[in-house]
Amino acid sequence: MSDAWFVEFHRAHRVNFLKYVTLRGLTRCDAEDVVSNAFLALYRARAPLRAARSPEAFAFKVLRDSLVDFLRERDRQPVPVAEQVDGWTAPDDVAGLVARLDFRRMLARLTPRQAECLAMHVLLGEDVAEIGRYLGIGPSAVRSHLSDARRRLEDHADRREEER
Repeated sequence: MSDAWFVEFHRAHRVNFLKYVTLRGLTRCDAEDVVSNAFLALYRARAPLRAARSPEAFAFKVLRDSLVDFLRERDRQPVPVAEQVDGWTAPDDVAGLVARLDFRRMLARLTPRQAECLAMHVLLGEDVAEIGRYLGIGPSAVRSHLSDARRRLEDHADRREEER
């Protein structure tokens, strides 16, 4: 297997992986460590990576495992989302913080898969096909998770409005 394939794979997915890990509450420096460790593991497993039915899903699983390992090793709780990742800028100042906190509260009302799909779609701007590739599920499953998430959040908003 040529290393050129892996270099191209790294180039195509590194920024998205950094955004994802940063959205999980790590500082830019810690996010770089997690992503670097994930890509090191992927490089060591590049033959199975390339042979995988979905290399993106294989890599995303390795990334999530690296994040879990990092948090366990450092015994840390996630910190607020960093403001910038490779040109991607979160909303500024207090309004941005409130928006991120509200979004985190919304995600907490969803199943883990719904929350992951919604975060990748809204915060990372990924399309349904890309989310499916990263999570190893079909586009119809992603659409279903997004639709269920929207419905749950709308139901919650309706109940809150009725309480007022």
